[in-house]
Amino acid sequence: MKTPDKKLNRLASEKSPYLLQHASNPVDWFPWSEEAFSKAKSENKMIFLSIGYATCHWCHVMERESFEDETTAQVLNQDYVSIKVDREERPDVDRIYMDALHAMGQQGGWPLNMFLTPEGKPITGGTYFPPEAKYGRKSFKEVLGILSGLWKEKKGELVEASEELAKYLRESGETKASERSEEMHFPSSSCFENGYLLYDRFYDHEYAGFKSNSVNKFPPSMGLLFLLRYYKSTGEPKALEMVEETLTAMKKGGIYDQIGGGLCRYSTDHHWLVPHFEKMLYDNSLFLEALVECFQATGEEKYKEAAYDVIEYIRRDMRLPGGGIASAEDADSEGEEGLFYLWDKHEFREVCGADSSLLEQFWNITEEGNFEEKNILHETFRMNFSRLHGLEPSELEEIIIRNRKKLLEKRSERIRPLRDDKVLFSWNCLYIKALSKAALAFGDGDLLRDAEETYKFLEGNLIREDGRLLRRFREGEARFLAYSTDYAEFVLASISLFQSGKGFHYLKNAIRYLEEAIRLFISPSGAFFDSGSDSEVLLRRTVDGYDGVEPSSNSSFATAFVILGKLGIDSERYFKYADSIFAYFKSELESYPMNYPYMLSAYWLRKSPGRELVVTYSSQQDLLPIWKGVGSVFLPETVLAWVTDKEAQENGDQFLLLKNRTSGGSVKAYLCQGFECDLPVSDWAQLREKLV
Repeated sequence: MKTPDKKLNRLASEKSPYLLQHASNPVDWFPWSEEAFSKAKSENKMIFLSIGYATCHWCHVMERESFEDETTAQVLNQDYVSIKVDREERPDVDRIYMDALHAMGQQGGWPLNMFLTPEGKPITGGTYFPPEAKYGRKSFKEVLGILSGLWKEKKGELVEASEELAKYLRESGETKASERSEEMHFPSSSCFENGYLLYDRFYDHEYAGFKSNSVNKFPPSMGLLFLLRYYKSTGEPKALEMVEETLTAMKKGGIYDQIGGGLCRYSTDHHWLVPHFEKMLYDNSLFLEALVECFQATGEEKYKEAAYDVIEYIRRDMRLPGGGIASAEDADSEGEEGLFYLWDKHEFREVCGADSSLLEQFWNITEEGNFEEKNILHETFRMNFSRLHGLEPSELEEIIIRNRKKLLEKRSERIRPLRDDKVLFSWNCLYIKALSKAALAFGDGDLLRDAEETYKFLEGNLIREDGRLLRRFREGEARFLAYSTDYAEFVLASISLFQSGKGFHYLKNAIRYLEEAIRLFISPSGAFFDSGSDSEVLLRRTVDGYDGVEPSSNSSFATAFVILGKLGIDSERYFKYADSIFAYFKSELESYPMNYPYMLSAYWLRKSPGRELVVTYSSQQDLLPIWKGVGSVFLPETVLAWVTDKEAQENGDQFLLLKNRTSGGSVKAYLCQGFECDLPVSDWAQLREKLV
């Protein structure tokens, strides 16, 4: 990342891989700091703020074209104070200025380049600026020249406009959050059907997935989780069909790494063929969770196999010493997007030998290629390849496994894309949650051990002595106060490990950090701010419910409050917190449910009559058949508690669901609704009759 023969700037002392990529630029970069703002004020200069992340393709392009250019750097150093921010370390900063760009009527994206007053108020901005005028955009140097001229000649007007925009951002972000209504108005239950109908409307009947974007197609994993719940409660076959076809299409498509496993960020077409090749931990965690739940809902082994393929990819390529999981892998290698993943027909034949003729048809390998004269491997959607070629499915699987291994070994000789090896708290928690669900669904204790190892890595490296969570760990340094999304996902990861049978202390952790989150992030309205009351004071504190690339903190907090309330833990109070979130986002859930799928699932759970399943046991051996049986069934409306006799006895007074529960020296399962329980049963066959 650092180039020894070039002069290094201030970013060289940072840990962020993204900032380090810019450490040898001739631009006099500052990290986000008081020093930068003080310099801008004392020298009466505009701030040039550039935000991106380590695996961002267009960030690399702009760095190469502009920030490495001496003449561009000279202009920036003379007329501006330049600040570089890693959006994954500082999502609070990114959110404010992305909202500012949207308020100016511009489409967002990264790199996000903003021009600010010395006080940090937004003047104007954009995303990628080309070095020469093209794509209908002025060149970056032209923009720099125009704005520096305006700052000298019309500074008052620019400052006045920035004041107006800053005021708008504050009011749009905090006014609603500061209001508390004594009477809460909840979203209509019709939001569930409306959500389903919107997914149905945008569904791509030819290639699956949803055409909610005119060009690209994004993994809709959170939407699939909602559709599975809708199917569970209504029996609507189209809901399940959309889930199954979309998961299959993504797994077969170019968006999925057919050789090494793992899902790419998005497809640049509606066919799932040409991906944006970067791989993100959050995408793969949510995809894994959707595969697991689809397996539970259908019993189809192909979803279990696909889930293990994702797990194997993360275990092999993303897992760090000690159990932390890296954030992402870049799209680029050797300066070219996707180069690492592409195959020409000659090289493919050399590796696969006698099997190449069959596999060229299976993975659609051609002489001319489908991307940059090479091939992105993909299967043809909706084709039963084994039947078409007169093979048993097991025969085809054996051929694929054998050749995937050979192709992976050959590919490992290439120069790999950059791995962003910083550990982000919330993203690791998304993986813990998905992995612990997979462990329960597949009856696989090894997966639970992996999940616990990652959890313990977070506990050991990203929790301050006073208990405050931190956002990022890299090369021995934990830094940045964690955001509400980090707390929310940590609470859900803790609940997931508890519900997967790993012990009562995880439930206690969930309660502890949820209470801490209430103290740090609650707004007067009952929704949760993104940043803590102890965080740096910025232009505003944001409240977000939009489930974009990962669940919003409000969606995840709502889920946690509902689950804990249904477990009988401070139910009245926790349900009230959940209801405040649902009431705050009432209009969004009713009008734009596709933008809030995780919150929609949380609201579905809140409205569901639901059930409680308490399993008490004295030995793990007795527990195993029921544990495996329960895990194999899709029970999104049922909250689970696995407790030893000792845990039930010690905590029965505090958690009424556990009061007077005992295994009788073996194992007993109590199925309850509204805390009214049936007589306990001791074997899986009896329990299955009650559950299904």
